[in-house]
Amino acid sequence: MRRSSLIVAAFLIMTAAVAAEELPFELPIPDGWRTETIPFPLGFAPELEYEGLEELRFAPGMFDAEAEDFWTYAFVWWITADAVPGPDVLAADLVTYFDGLVRAVAEGGEFDPGDVAATVRLAPAPAPFDHGESVEYLGTATTVDAFVTHEPVTLNVRVRWVRCPDDDRLAVIFEFSPQPHGHHVWRDLIAIRDGFRCRE
Repeated sequence: MRRSSLIVAAFLIMTAAVAAEELPFELPIPDGWRTETIPFPLGFAPELEYEGLEELRFAPGMFDAEAEDFWTYAFVWWITADAVPGPDVLAADLVTYFDGLVRAVAEGGEFDPGDVAATVRLAPAPAPFDHGESVEYLGTATTVDAFVTHEPVTLNVRVRWVRCPDDDRLAVIFEFSPQPHGHHVWRDLIAIRDGFRCRE
């Protein structure tokens, strides 16, 4: 089995992933991208006290340090929420998410991540996308690549939340890549984001 396949397999075991039946929303899968569905509470970040699921999309080179689309992925948190989380809350959630992920993978991979402490900064987009029940944030996240290099990695981040009133659910769509937003790897991320649809 190739190293990248072993890494993906370890990730899926570590997150206690479950097979998706029919998602309660529509989310595109670009050619060659992997998918996974994980229920809340997330095994590696149980402190995130949401109810719902996380639906992931991994670029083909997500676990290949030489690939242009290394660490390029997206996920949706399909959750119940009494209030829409603002950028500060979502940034804190991502710190919890990444720190938990690093610790869990480090334990399985037997490497020392040191003092795990992700940093995440989010702010409203300069020309905010805001059409009724949807808002967008931009920012950066720095964490440790626990899967391949065991070195720090800084990701550009875009977050959009969408309210699906018929389901009384909030969809928070996250996109990540070390590449700048103008790089072509973002085309697939944008297609995933813009292809999200609440089911009627």
